[in-house]
Amino acid sequence: MKLYSALREDSQQGWVWLQNSSFPERSIVKITNTKVRKSIYCEALQIDNNFLKAYNKPPRISITNPQTTLVINGWYRAKLGGIHSQTDVDLTVTRCNSGYGKFMACIYHPQTVVRVAAWLGAISVVLGFVGIIISIYG
Repeated sequence: MKLYSALREDSQQGWVWLQNSSFPERSIVKITNTKVRKSIYCEALQIDNNFLKAYNKPPRISITNPQTTLVINGWYRAKLGGIHSQTDVDLTVTRCNSGYGKFMACIYHPQTVVRVAAWLGAISVVLGFVGIIISIYG
């Protein structure tokens, strides 16, 4: 899969752009770098003609084969093992729309506020269960 740098407006967003018609719109995906066995979870947006028109403006390097392209920001490239844009990397992309996948997409999000909110939510759920157990057996 050929990697391209995300557009400036996408550099701090929790999504990547790819073209895979088997994924539902705004699907949560798990991307794994098979060489170093590092993974991320994020939202996947579909590359379409409007995206290509905006992306392929000079002096940016144009996307010529969207089916084998992944447009990904620096945060996610670092999490996948420090891979660089404009390289071909052996990545596997699998759909992961479960509750676990959605939680993990928040944990891997580039923005700190999203990561903190996800952890606070998880801690709150655990404390809620502890409170219920204490009230039942206490």
